[in-house]
Amino acid sequence: MKNSLLLMLFTLVTAGTTWGQNGYSYTVTVKGMEDTILLLGHHYADKQYVVDTAQTDASGKAVFSGDKPLPGGVYLIVMPRLANKYFELIVDEPSFSITTDASDITGKMVIEGSEENQLMYEDLRFIAAQRQKVDRINKELETLDAGDSKRTQLEAERININDSVLAWRARIFEQYPDAFYTKMLKAAQDVVVPEAPVKADGTTDKYFGYYYVRQHFFDDIDLQDPRLIRTNIVPGKLERYFEYYVPKVPDSVIVAVDKVAQLAKGNNDMFQYIIVTLLNKYATSDIMGMDAVFVHIVDTYYKTGDAFWLDDAGLFRITHSADMMRPTLIGKRAPNIFLQDTADRDIPLYAINSDYTIILFWDVDCSHCKKDLPKIEAAYPQLKEMGAEIYAVYSQEEWDKWENWLREHQYGWVNVGNKKLKSNFQVIYNVNQTPIILIIDKEKNIIARKIGADQLVDFLQRYKETHEK
Repeated sequence: MKNSLLLMLFTLVTAGTTWGQNGYSYTVTVKGMEDTILLLGHHYADKQYVVDTAQTDASGKAVFSGDKPLPGGVYLIVMPRLANKYFELIVDEPSFSITTDASDITGKMVIEGSEENQLMYEDLRFIAAQRQKVDRINKELETLDAGDSKRTQLEAERININDSVLAWRARIFEQYPDAFYTKMLKAAQDVVVPEAPVKADGTTDKYFGYYYVRQHFFDDIDLQDPRLIRTNIVPGKLERYFEYYVPKVPDSVIVAVDKVAQLAKGNNDMFQYIIVTLLNKYATSDIMGMDAVFVHIVDTYYKTGDAFWLDDAGLFRITHSADMMRPTLIGKRAPNIFLQDTADRDIPLYAINSDYTIILFWDVDCSHCKKDLPKIEAAYPQLKEMGAEIYAVYSQEEWDKWENWLREHQYGWVNVGNKKLKSNFQVIYNVNQTPIILIIDKEKNIIARKIGADQLVDFLQRYKETHEK
């Protein structure tokens, strides 16, 4: 229960569980924390915030109190004297008192007036005792040879300890079904997968466990409970779900985003956290095509007025970013652009008559371009054999520099720039950095965007295998 953290002094005005208008009063006595300051904070997803401070007296007692009740959740008693180590308490009652010792927070914890905290610390003491037993067994096992007969005895003891923990937790779930601590334990645990059903041919589906967990992942995670945002449970669960149980293709991710958003909608703090987290995740994703997820989130939750936490300026910035991405999402028809070669001849994008066109936006002074261009040049013969041509667009307007570079390197592909200054290709293709590489097919449909230079050959090979049968 002791951890170190960097404290962020921040005041949050948030919705949550309340108990009328009587405020809160929590008496905390910690032996070893005499005549010093204690801080009261709380988890907020993957961060922690301080909401109150109190001075301890000569006995180590401090009283945290306020006129307005605190939102429910997991709170922290932070001890600056001990390098900001802290221990946790559940706030779900308007008042209670605790007494403990800084040298053994969990072991010496005494609770008065809080069933939630009494339950939590009974559980923590039991789990700590079982962990000590397992640690002892593991150390002894490390000293034994593989064939030592005592290994079997110790491994059986370890299984028995695990079974006793499962039975202990099952008792908590049965006896305290409405406790917030029970809800926390259930939310934090992994989905228990039943045995896979046997098919008619006597085999079992090896993917049964994956699909079962994917379907039941949020069964015990109540995203409607406003207290749950003030724990550290949700961030890890959200990351695990999208990392391991959602296929990394835009359509599947979009379905999963909407599912989780609907589970949280109505619980404002949780809904905001989930939408903002997923928006940022897919705005910066390295996986090709995930910009479609970003656009979907903006269209579904920002443009519809659900993003209550944003002012007009913030909303404009996000919706504008989505609108810039929209025309060149994978699956869209690539907009035609009219650019010129070094001799000022017009060479429209649509004039490229090849099975595939690789559109490369680059700049002479771009350091990443200087690393990628040799890779593309080396791959160009193989790309040509696969029916691809490169339409390389110089993104700046320093024409002498561009032409000198081309004379020096003699690329065999199509080189163009906006020499007549009539094209707004930077806007059309959202060229906010270089290099940017897209691939379009013969019908000028975008099949890849922001693909790496060293991925071009492999991508086209796989694409041709699956689309040219």
